[in-house]
This record gives sequence, C-alpha cells and structure tokens, in this order.
Amino acid sequence: MHLHRVKSSAVRLLAALSLAVLLAPVTARAEFGTTNFQLLQGYNFHDNLLGYDTRSGTMTTVTLNHFSTWAYGDNFAFVDFYRGNFKSGMGATIYGEWHPRLFLNRLGLPTGGFVKNWGVAAEINNGPAFQAVMGGLGLDLAIPGFQVAGLNVYYRYDTVWIPGITTIYTNTWQISPFWDIPFKIGPTAWNFTGFADITTNHDKKIDLMTQPQLLLDVGNFGGAAGKLSVGVEWYLHSYVDVYPNAPDRKTVSAPQVMIQWTPFTQFVP
Repeated sequence: MHLHRVKSSAVRLLAALSLAVLLAPVTARAEFGTTNFQLLQGYNFHDNLLGYDTRSGTMTTVTLNHFSTWAYGDNFAFVDFYRGNFKSGMGATIYGEWHPRLFLNRLGLPTGGFVKNWGVAAEINNGPAFQAVMGGLGLDLAIPGFQVAGLNVYYRYDTVWIPGITTIYTNTWQISPFWDIPFKIGPTAWNFTGFADITTNHDKKIDLMTQPQLLLDVGNFGGAAGKLSVGVEWYLHSYVDVYPNAPDRKTVSAPQVMIQWTPFTQFVP
C-alpha cells in the first residue's frame, strides 16, 4: 500500500469520526457532552518510533477533542493535526482516536463499591501508515478527589504499513488508566488530567506513553468558568529504539505550552 493511499484513507476516516462525535449528543441522546479545541507548542520532539521527530525538536499541534455520555455508556474521540519540520520530509501529519464504551451495569448487571460503571470498551487509533484496533473491559472508579478516574484493559491488534517493504502485524495488550482532578489554590481553579497507555511493541518490550496536563481556568476570572484554560502538557514516551546501534531504551520528554477553548458543553435532563 502506498503512503499517499494510507494518508488519504486516514484523512477520510478521521473526518468521518470527527463528524460522528460532533453529532453524537443528538443521535445518541447524550446526557452530557463537551467539545474543546487545543493549541499546543511543543519542544524536544525526537520520537522516531511514532514519527514525531522534528529537526529542531519543535512541533505545533491543534487538537479537536470530544467527550459525551449517554444512557448506556460514553464516547471519547480526538483528532490531532501536527505541523513541524519532520525528519521524514513531511511538513504536517494527522492522527486520531475513537473510544466508545458500553456499560453492562446500566443494562442490569450488578456493580458497587468503588466501581461506578463497568462494561465493554473499544478503541480505534488511526494515522499515516498505522492503525490499531482494540477491544476489552472498561471501568469507571469512585476515588475521592477525582472528578474522573477509570481504567481500560484491551486486547490490541496493530497494523503498520512500510511502503514498498512490508506490512507488520502485532497482537498484544494495552492497559490505560485515565484521570481528571479539579482543585483550587486561593481564587484560582486548576485541573490535572491525563492518561497512560502501557503496551508492548512487536519486539515484545514495554511501551509507555503518557501526556498529563495541568491547566489554569482563566475563564473563571471573567465569569466564564470552564471556557478558557492555559497551562502545560508533558509528552512522555518510553520505548525501545528502532534504529541500529541505538540505546536499548529511549525516553522522549517533550514539554508543551497550551491553550484550551471549550465552546460547547451541554447537559440533557
């Protein structure tokens, strides 16, 4: 498969997913839905495994982010648009994920204790020359101080296309905790949120990806709480380097300054 065909397919799929998640609150009768836009300027991006490897280390990201809940589950999706002087020769690239979940306890099966919801979880990741499809179990947890706390455990199937060479398939697993912790310091309102993806690559060695965010709600100062936030996101990726004669393990640590605008939030009785 040629790279331009893969990129074209990825763009069409991600455009369809973007439209689907924006329409989800209507079609699925969402109880709660929120959509935000993020602008990030990052430094020290030298991730040759995922392709976020720029000559200067700088990379700009624009993210469309959506989350909604409905009577029997929830739905999360995002699309990242990256721009930078990539060593691959590209000037821009795109990546997206979709995470639907169906909670079995809301269909009548029992739950309790610190488990608020549990059920079936799925995930699709799509980028140029790459796709991952996952299925497994998802949990929402009741932990004091956390607005959101959860864990998804997946069976994962990866496909990586190397144009003109080969197609690599990987069967593995993934564990993904996620969290959202709001807190206040004096008159300021903050939010600490993020996720961690722990899996293995085709080499069967651990791959850890996490991108925690610390955001200050500046809209709160003007009577528009939750609308505009500024802060930092830290991109951390630990993996086994793919280049010959490279160190066995590489950790990319890339700080990013960010602005988040949340124009759409809805609650349905």
